[in-house]
Amino acid sequence: MSHTSSTRLQPEERRTQILDAARRVLEADPHRELSVEVVAAEAGVSPALLFHYFGSKKKFQYAVIEAAAAEVMLRTAPDLSLPPEEQLRSGIRAFVRAVLEAPQLYRATLLMSAAGDPAVRALHSELRQVFSQWVISAVAQRGISITPAVELACHGWQGYVEQLLLTWIGNPTISPAELESLCERSLDAVLSTTGT
Repeated sequence: MSHTSSTRLQPEERRTQILDAARRVLEADPHRELSVEVVAAEAGVSPALLFHYFGSKKKFQYAVIEAAAAEVMLRTAPDLSLPPEEQLRSGIRAFVRAVLEAPQLYRATLLMSAAGDPAVRALHSELRQVFSQWVISAVAQRGISITPAVELACHGWQGYVEQLLLTWIGNPTISPAELESLCERSLDAVLSTTGT
């Protein structure tokens, strides 16, 4: 691979170049841990230059997680041209597929959030909030009254899906299609406990 580090890029362009390289590394091997050295080589820059643009390995990982989170939010945004029932199904499937495209990144996000990393925790919280509000809106469009119990159940369901995905990433005992279906069906199962 030819090194492009001699090419003069604006800082934002260089950051984008490196983040694009990180994405390519993840797509090539979704289960691989994201290494600074591997991403630097893919971007055609030195690890030192990567640190120059991101400050530290932790800040670099956060930037990759942030870019992935923005993409997940875009991909799972409801398609308003679809009927409410299909909006919900396609959004859940899009979320699961996005996670399965970069499972190690998703796992790192959850673990760093649980470990108390403030930046990752805030980002994870924002991602959950956006997704929860979208799910609650989609449920309301199905004609279900959004009671406090229904709202709580939707938030709880999201925690269930996170644990389901995290467990599957560590031990994929069913197919990705079965996993998508399980996540979809589980929402109706959880909502049924609210008496709706």
